[in-house]
Amino acid sequence: FEMTFTPLSPAAPQVCAVVVTYFPDAGFAARMERIAAQVSRVVVVDNGTTGEALGHLDRALEAAGGVAVIRNPENRGVAAALNQGIRRALEDDGRCDWIATFDQDSMPAPDMVERMLEVCRSHPDPDRLMLAGPRTAFVASTPLQEPADSPPWREVTHVITSGSLICSRAFDRAGYFNEGLFIDYVDIEYCLRLRTLGYQVIEVQTTQILHHMGHLEEQSLLGRRVHPTHHSPLRRYYQFRNAVLLDRQYRYSQPTWRWRNRIILGKILILILLYERHRWQSLIQILRGIGHGLAGRSGRDGEERYVPDLLRVP
Repeated sequence: FEMTFTPLSPAAPQVCAVVVTYFPDAGFAARMERIAAQVSRVVVVDNGTTGEALGHLDRALEAAGGVAVIRNPENRGVAAALNQGIRRALEDDGRCDWIATFDQDSMPAPDMVERMLEVCRSHPDPDRLMLAGPRTAFVASTPLQEPADSPPWREVTHVITSGSLICSRAFDRAGYFNEGLFIDYVDIEYCLRLRTLGYQVIEVQTTQILHHMGHLEEQSLLGRRVHPTHHSPLRRYYQFRNAVLLDRQYRYSQPTWRWRNRIILGKILILILLYERHRWQSLIQILRGIGHGLAGRSGRDGEERYVPDLLRVP
């Protein structure tokens, strides 16, 4: 992406960005500047960063300017950090029409927020639209091609956290992110919850975000490009545990997502076995995660009983 900024006009809807950080790298300052230039306000929630990475974080905050910061002394997980930032954004003085959520390692297109707002403004059923996301390009994978003659948006089952634009009304109607998931599937669960309640999730085709996915690499398998991500074994625990929890939670309301996700997990398992360095440690954590998922356990290490947030929505 070119490094040019498109600030929101004063008449534009008020958008607050919530950025979750956890030991950011030296490139975070450039990504923060790109985000801050497109929104009205920024709230950064840090999950216990220390050491050299703390310097990267402080330099990014200084470069962006005027950023509200919540510093957690330890890693509280993605869902809890998002909820902290969203509550801060909604409680602060001033109007907040939309919340834009970001990971620390994503670079949005220079006018991503404005393009997404344009699509949301022109949506035929704005009361039903609660969440929009951009097209996602992954670092080290094949670049996205611009869609030819495609509509500006399409309905999807879910989008990723980074770059999501969430209507502020969604938190009154559907609640907040489920903190029991800790990390992985946090974004998917929220999208599925909205859809189960009758709301719509869309992907905006006219803009994109560049996102890091683990330590992604490109390989060839039977003549096709595949992308092992080399996530840590612990991330595999959360990934498969939370997949099982959601598979059971949404088995009736979201059957299409359920079967597609099972296929995706099968492909991930094949790539782990064929290409990843810590395959055996990952398999142990996958089995542990599946066991905890079947037992309905959640939290940082399976210490909590999983409570679907849909049950808490009035």
